[in-house]
Amino acid sequence: MAKWIIVVDDDTANLKMAGHILSKNNMRVTAFKSGSSFLDYVDDNGMPDLVLLDIKMPVMDGFETLGELRKLEQQKGLMKTPVVFLTADEDVDTETRGFEVGVSDFIRKPFNPDVLLRRIDNIMSNSQEMHDLKSEATIDKLTGFLNKGATGVELSKMCSDSTGCLMMIDLDSFKLVNDIYGHEMGDKVLISCSEVIREAVPAGSKCGRIGGDEFVAFAAGVTSEAIVSEISKKINDNITAKAKKLMGDDMGIPLGASIGGIFVPRFGNDYSSLLKLADKALYNVKKNGKHGYGLYDDDIEDSSVTALNDIRAISEILGERSIQDVALQLDKDSFSPVYRYVIRYIIRHRINACKILFTLEPASGIRNSAFFERVDEFGNHIRESLRKSDIFMRNSKNQYFVFLTDIRTDSIAKVISHILDEWHSKGNDDIVITYETESIGNQQESAGAKKVKKVVVVDDDVINLQVAGKILSSGGLRVAALRSGEALFDYLAKESELPDLILLDVKMPGMSGFDCIKRLHSLETAASKIPVIFLTADESEGAEREGLALGAMDFIRKPFVPEVLLMRVKNLIELVTLQNRLYFEVEQKTRENKDLFMQIVSSLAAVIDTKDEYTKGHSSRVAKYSKMIAKRLGYSDARQDEIYMLALLHDVGKIGIPDGILNKPGTLTAEEYELIKAHSPMGASILKNIENDPKFESCAMYHHERYDGTGYPQGLKGTQIPEEARIIAVADAYDAMSSDRSYRAHLSQEAVKNELELGMGTQFDPKIAEIMLTITEEDKEYRLRG
Repeated sequence: MAKWIIVVDDDTANLKMAGHILSKNNMRVTAFKSGSSFLDYVDDNGMPDLVLLDIKMPVMDGFETLGELRKLEQQKGLMKTPVVFLTADEDVDTETRGFEVGVSDFIRKPFNPDVLLRRIDNIMSNSQEMHDLKSEATIDKLTGFLNKGATGVELSKMCSDSTGCLMMIDLDSFKLVNDIYGHEMGDKVLISCSEVIREAVPAGSKCGRIGGDEFVAFAAGVTSEAIVSEISKKINDNITAKAKKLMGDDMGIPLGASIGGIFVPRFGNDYSSLLKLADKALYNVKKNGKHGYGLYDDDIEDSSVTALNDIRAISEILGERSIQDVALQLDKDSFSPVYRYVIRYIIRHRINACKILFTLEPASGIRNSAFFERVDEFGNHIRESLRKSDIFMRNSKNQYFVFLTDIRTDSIAKVISHILDEWHSKGNDDIVITYETESIGNQQESAGAKKVKKVVVVDDDVINLQVAGKILSSGGLRVAALRSGEALFDYLAKESELPDLILLDVKMPGMSGFDCIKRLHSLETAASKIPVIFLTADESEGAEREGLALGAMDFIRKPFVPEVLLMRVKNLIELVTLQNRLYFEVEQKTRENKDLFMQIVSSLAAVIDTKDEYTKGHSSRVAKYSKMIAKRLGYSDARQDEIYMLALLHDVGKIGIPDGILNKPGTLTAEEYELIKAHSPMGASILKNIENDPKFESCAMYHHERYDGTGYPQGLKGTQIPEEARIIAVADAYDAMSSDRSYRAHLSQEAVKNELELGMGTQFDPKIAEIMLTITEEDKEYRLRG
């Protein structure tokens, strides 16, 4: 879609010229001769992608127009539209004032077409990228509502500044939709419910999704129960209608919404406190029949709670005088707030801490009941081995999460050795214990500290270096001064901390500024991302056009005007910092989603393995072996993680195989073997819905193909078999040979190596089998087995 530019200028010739240049380059252009007519128009028709605004206009000048535009955007809850000032004025004070009020750039009149287009393109690209990043970091992808984090931020602002009703909305009986119709239908219902909520609340309201089927809305301007009742009725009527449209008129699920509301600011302005009170009102609705609304009032508070004013009595109740000399073990719900508090304490007081995750697996021959008793005993052992200042929780049936507070880095290994050595010294060798650690404290401290921004100035003129250094240093920036492009790259190679911005002279002997930016962007390091502003005394349009085309963020004219130099540098650093922060938030959300997916896949793999009592843990072991092979094949970390997940689900088709066949101790009949073989296509059918990664389907389908073409289900040969499936085939065979099965005990290590050698080129890809053989030979004590 064409970008929409509005041009505001009282000079008709300027409007025609700008319109001609922009229209010719496939941009939609709307022109106005006054600030007031422009504001009236956007109030009714929405905001453009960019505004070109003349500064000197009669009645309402550019500064007044910009101020009114920002007020209008705030009233409508819109993001700030990028504004570029148009001026023939060379006055430094005007430019400085413009940057102070938040303009994106200045463009000189009369217009140079190339410079005009290049500057507009740069500004809109940056604006669009920041908008996209902000959306990814703040928007719930399924419903289009604010996500949980952004809901807290945006609704906190509304609770502070606006009058209305904060509403907590919980879908009634939604779980039945997932259970009966599946999660795909559940997603469709959630999307429809979000549309219903959005349509039911007044204009100017904001909505967020804070849980699976939990929503929060700030209904702007709603101050009476009658309007809340109307909103509740509209939501419940329309949810039912949309659900029947999706699932059929015979849909019998009592789907609806329970709403707990609280008027703002009648009960305060703090979002977190108000949300808890709205939740109490919601609880009353749930308790009294659902499908309706309730408003918080003081009567909802539990009257049985009385204040305890005696500090000694409170201390005795809390057990402050009887702390045992052991670590504190908490359940998951209690652990979370304590953990968050301790993290804050660590950052505030600049001390070190360490997280340890212990994972326990049964050694060969131990029964499940005995294994879990030993896991319980290990928890008691942790509790007694650590200090009273340490805390831990049982994360799962076979995991403990330990948090060592206030510990020196060099003492962490000693603590872990003490725990494990003491445990094994009591003859506890029937469980295998592994662990992973993460130290915290120093990195949080450095991340939390306000970093002073660093600028490198490159200019062959010593006077320019001194002037720029003095101006920027006075503005609180760290400055490094270099006299050539060659010196710049020497500096970047040696310095561990990269600068936030480079100011680069265009004309220098040896390597010019243009040469420098080309080389900088060709680097395969983080330095290639450092933003560049060119310094020049060249007034020619060609130099500016070429510099912007090479990727410079801006041009600053020499001799420097102190206020303009400092303002432009600080604005650009702030912009880049914001972009980086948004990138980080998006990456963090991506990591969280990946971790959640891994947990779901691991849980499903565990369910598959429980069907065969002789192969428990098979999927996770095959996943580990596959990742080891992938690493030696030179796979990236991301691809190693991918093949780990692919291997976890390679046997998902066994869900459809009868337990009696999977656990049969004797030889399978021909019919039974055909049923076993069906698990490959069955697994592929289950996994084909993971459209983002079709390798899940192909690995489930082809992991029993043989390199010579005699495997099943399709008899693929050699490289016709996907490489990931060839890796999993070797890992799968190794685990089958090295673990006990219903029909035989595990093979000796020598026998396993012989089978791997015999299978090269027939059953296995020779290159992959060779890697597994090397891994096996390195495993002198046969520790990989099981």
